[in-house]
Amino acid sequence: MLAMIPSVMRGVGLADLERIKAITRATFPAVIQLSTEELASLIQRDPNSLLVVDVRSPKEFAVSHLPNAIRAESAEFIAKKAKEKGSRKVVLYCSVGFRSSLIANQLQRKGLSDISNLEGSIFAWANEGRPLFCGNHKTSQVHPYGNRWSGLLNPGLALPL
Repeated sequence: MLAMIPSVMRGVGLADLERIKAITRATFPAVIQLSTEELASLIQRDPNSLLVVDVRSPKEFAVSHLPNAIRAESAEFIAKKAKEKGSRKVVLYCSVGFRSSLIANQLQRKGLSDISNLEGSIFAWANEGRPLFCGNHKTSQVHPYGNRWSGLLNPGLALPL
């Protein structure tokens, strides 16, 4: 986490997303990091087998989210939803994957299995041109979390703050 301080202080660019992914993997080694390609394939094959959870703030979620995602910030709520939905694969995401990996780690400690994090999260997903939604309507913008983080998104994707 300390390795991210220079990026936070000077702002970030697209190349920094790979470094943030590496920091996230090192910080949460027990959390399965699912690639955007793997999630897209799972969504296409069997969307009903997934519980896709956006752990960002309501303000971030309101701008855009992944297809069929629900929003939840607490491990307790996510655990409850996973139990209600049965034996689904749970995939968490946030902006870049750090917040969602933290919650995935908490869920694993609570004994939940088949929990993973979307590596690079919504920023990686959006940068690859994958579908984003605002409610039920397609959109092309992402809440950048903060002005310093908008450099992690391809030009035109970051909602101006």
